[in-house]
Amino acid sequence: MTAEELRVAAILLFGERGWQSRLSEALDVDRSSVSRWFAGLPVPGPAAAAVRAWLKLYELTGETPYELAGLIDPKK
Repeated sequence: MTAEELRVAAILLFGERGWQSRLSEALDVDRSSVSRWFAGLPVPGPAAAAVRAWLKLYELTGETPYELAGLIDPKK
């Protein structure tokens, strides 16, 4: 997964504002890790797999990771 693919997916799943923080929280990684992925470090396989799974679930259900977890979706 490229940095651009990750950015597009994260905005779709977590909204246009604060998506890097929400993505890092959902992946349980430090926000600086997400920032480094956008600075050129490869997106780790497990993180990319999680985002792809969330995209598929969103496609099938229309629910974001927050909604799937029964939490309030901050982008709504």
